[in-house]
Amino acid sequence: MLERLLHFVTGSPAFQFLRSVTPFDFLSDGELKRATDALTIEYHAVGTTLFVQGQSEVNDLYVVLKGSLEVTGDPGSQGPGSRLLGAGQAFGAAAILTNGGIALGTVRAHQDTFLYVLPKPLFLELCTAHREFHDFFVDGLGPRMLERVGLTLRQKWLGGAPESDTLRFGLTVGEICARDLTWCDAAECIRDAAQRMLARRIQTLLVGDGVRLEGIVTERHLLEEVVAGGVDVRRPVSELMTPPAAPVAASTPLADAMEVMVRANVASLPVADSRGAIIGLLTDQELLIAQGRSPMDYLRDLAQTRLLKDLAERRSRLPRLARTLMLGGSRIESLTWLVSTVSDTTLRRLLDMAIDELGEPPVPFTFLTLGSEGRREQTLVTDQDNAIVYAAVAGKEEVSARYFAQLGERVCAWLKEVGVAYCHAHVMASNPQWCQPLSAWKDYFTAWVRVPDPKAVLNSNIFFDFREIYGDFSIAAELRAHVRELLEPRPGLFFRLVAQEVVRQRLPVGLFGRVAVETRGKREDVFDIKLPISRISDLARLHALWHGVEHTNTLERLRQLAGRSVLEARNCLDLQHAYCFLMQLRLAKQFAALNDGADAVDNLISVKEISSLEYKFLADTFRLVERVQEITRRRFVRTV
Repeated sequence: MLERLLHFVTGSPAFQFLRSVTPFDFLSDGELKRATDALTIEYHAVGTTLFVQGQSEVNDLYVVLKGSLEVTGDPGSQGPGSRLLGAGQAFGAAAILTNGGIALGTVRAHQDTFLYVLPKPLFLELCTAHREFHDFFVDGLGPRMLERVGLTLRQKWLGGAPESDTLRFGLTVGEICARDLTWCDAAECIRDAAQRMLARRIQTLLVGDGVRLEGIVTERHLLEEVVAGGVDVRRPVSELMTPPAAPVAASTPLADAMEVMVRANVASLPVADSRGAIIGLLTDQELLIAQGRSPMDYLRDLAQTRLLKDLAERRSRLPRLARTLMLGGSRIESLTWLVSTVSDTTLRRLLDMAIDELGEPPVPFTFLTLGSEGRREQTLVTDQDNAIVYAAVAGKEEVSARYFAQLGERVCAWLKEVGVAYCHAHVMASNPQWCQPLSAWKDYFTAWVRVPDPKAVLNSNIFFDFREIYGDFSIAAELRAHVRELLEPRPGLFFRLVAQEVVRQRLPVGLFGRVAVETRGKREDVFDIKLPISRISDLARLHALWHGVEHTNTLERLRQLAGRSVLEARNCLDLQHAYCFLMQLRLAKQFAALNDGADAVDNLISVKEISSLEYKFLADTFRLVERVQEITRRRFVRTV
């Protein structure tokens, strides 16, 4: 009678209800039917206490069908706070799986509530049979759930096949690498090695015992060292070989492997199996065979473009290429690396063009990127953040100021023409304030650190993430050394003010831990995905500056901080996974908007557009950021 009444009230039979609830949607129809056949129903009036933290036994899994439960005291409730479990949300899994069946929090009925109850034996059986089902309850922000979320994002917002000319970059390294490898011993003479390469008609020779790779000899080595350099061909090949790059797994996406090659400036990558044995080699030759319009080919086109209109046209291809790589499962780091590398390549080409028109610079200089580009974290919605630092040479002050002012104005205007918007805060090399000699930049950083004010805090979010991309990099190295000296004593006032701002900027969390939404114009129930991304970046920057970590990339900062800071390794790892999730969500939404022909792409996402799994990941991320902000507040605001 109660079940018939409940179905009448809700209009939702158990099977259909659970089919729409994560992680029950991971199950087959047969398994889901077994689960729904085993369900019982409980009713709890408002105010009823179901479980007491640390005392009550939890013998089953409870899923809210109608009404809501208030949970206090468990790890997800952030200490004294509470969170609300609404329709489709479950309680009891973590207690059963991780706490010996003892309640991790106190649970009360926030409203008159109907619950579906799944018997513990069947729940455990489903956990054993389905790793994804199990991981949903215990993995939290872990890598397996991140992979699952990424898959659902791609399926939902990037539907359709990749473009045919980039389809092959969804392949893995193991699918295209050369498998027929030729080895030689390190003691073999150069002449014999060269004859072996000629006989096999290969351009790359592996040096080692067939298992352990000691080095690589290429056709280019022979031309440069033997033919042009006159190296004695009777010498052992060990004197000619170069150290190999670190092997990549055969399962590595091709786009990720290319990122490694470009960053390491190598022409080949050894490919290893799951045991670490070398099974193949990825070289330029394989890439040429695989590529239709590959990222590497695309970057070459950008670097060789001579006309402004052609540069704008080539940049417009980026969303299509990046979408294809995301569809192929590329890591978020590879995607943001590609976007930032396109920006870098574009900027270098514009600087070359500007210098061709203006003439050679009167003194050495370096061009800096700042903010998200400085961190290599750009997405498809971005603006300019850049600066010029030039050497202060006596007698050339006026000519230098005049030249670099023209250079900054021209490059920033051209960036606008090719599609990169001006910075609304005018943090650009075209602004005289940010086009200064090295001595002035040192004075800027000295004032920001030693006499900090709210403006200094804002500047720390932009300028402390600088990255040099053009010119004399020794100038940037000297500026970085100056900043390091300023921060090495850990000036208390500076860190306290920065920390106060970092913990003050709370995420939009509503009652009981729900993601707070707002109305923007005609769009209802939206939130800005950039906010949690910025909070994680801000937290990583603060702790990195405190610990002397010089990396600017947020994920790399978090890796370096693990085990070195009050954040603890688990928090650093969870922040990495949360950051990757947020960036995946942000990029997927931007790709979808572009695919739909939107005139403007923004960072607003409606909670109605995301699945229950994505919402859980998002809510877990918000709670994680709040927890790390509280750790940061206790560490810096009270004690510095």
